[in-house]
Amino acid sequence: MTTIRVARQKNYRVLPAIRFRFDVWLALSVAALLVFGMMMVYDTSFDLGLLVHNNPLYYFQRQLVAAALGVIGIIVIMQFDYHLLRRFSVLIMIFTLASLTFLLFFGESNFGATRGLFNNSYQPAELAKLATILYIAHWISSKGERIKDLTYGLLAFSVITGVVCFLIVQQPALSTAGLVALISFTLFFVAGAEWKQLFIVGGVGGSIFVSLMLTLPHAAARVGAWREVLRDPNQAVWQVRQALIALGSGGYWGVGLGAGTQKFGPLPAAHTDGVFAIVGEELGLFGCLIIIGLLLFMTWRGLRVARKARDNYGFLLALGITVWLAYQSLMNIAVITATIPFTGVPLPFISYGGTSMLVSLIGIGILLNISRDEALVGRVTMPQPVREE
Repeated sequence: MTTIRVARQKNYRVLPAIRFRFDVWLALSVAALLVFGMMMVYDTSFDLGLLVHNNPLYYFQRQLVAAALGVIGIIVIMQFDYHLLRRFSVLIMIFTLASLTFLLFFGESNFGATRGLFNNSYQPAELAKLATILYIAHWISSKGERIKDLTYGLLAFSVITGVVCFLIVQQPALSTAGLVALISFTLFFVAGAEWKQLFIVGGVGGSIFVSLMLTLPHAAARVGAWREVLRDPNQAVWQVRQALIALGSGGYWGVGLGAGTQKFGPLPAAHTDGVFAIVGEELGLFGCLIIIGLLLFMTWRGLRVARKARDNYGFLLALGITVWLAYQSLMNIAVITATIPFTGVPLPFISYGGTSMLVSLIGIGILLNISRDEALVGRVTMPQPVREE
């Protein structure tokens, strides 16, 4: 496996002439998703806002604030070298673990789950996705070949990931825990872990996940409902059935933006987990393909940023953020199309959710920061990477 070695040099400056050089296509794809998402949040929530808060713009305004804070976060992150995140990765992880623990004792229960603090305006599990990537990218890149050691590498990795996933499962949020585990496993695999380590992690982790799916009451019920869908779509649980009705009624071109009816009650959480179904109803297959195309394009640009990163830390950080958004998008679309058991995972930049929006945009800010390396090479007092086979 190819490794990347870069000489350490702590102090260097970015020349003003290249301050704003970054992956423009990545930024444009995210901007398009963001605009589309804001449009869909208003379209799917104005009636709920009027009914519950006497303000049709209630959810749109909250999402707009989160998006604005995220854009500000991108601008701020772009002003410094992303390697500074190494210094704060441990603190961010400690804060995340503390938030997840605090949530278990003082969180606000909603629909049988405890996932939010401060009137559900902050969901620690969303931050846990990015915090885990920051910490594991730092940890793996600093250990080098030592991650191949069974105890020093595998045991430490399992403890890091296991603690985060355990706290998330307690909410319960099994799908989010599975997502965090999948992201971590991907980074561990790409970093060069031994095959025997991967078999152990995959076997043990997969067994635990399947066991939880079959023993936790809410998860087992969803798996049972999914099996019924495979036998007969008419036997699907209410939310899955309504999502499929929304997708099917849209046809190729949809019934028209704003003209859908499933969002007015039949489809629960239409502005959050079910927004892709409303896209299918109102904009048809054409609209769904546009969303999927933008997500695929964003993923490709993210992988390109990772490939061109100047060191192992930048590579792992960019890869982790990219696969996080890609996996989460795939899970949401798979749920709406009844490909996998129903679970609550937001569609990045499209679904309503302030914490998800803010953290996702911060992740994009880090990606854009890493993308500046292509412009930085040879123009700052930083040696170019030496690749060793």
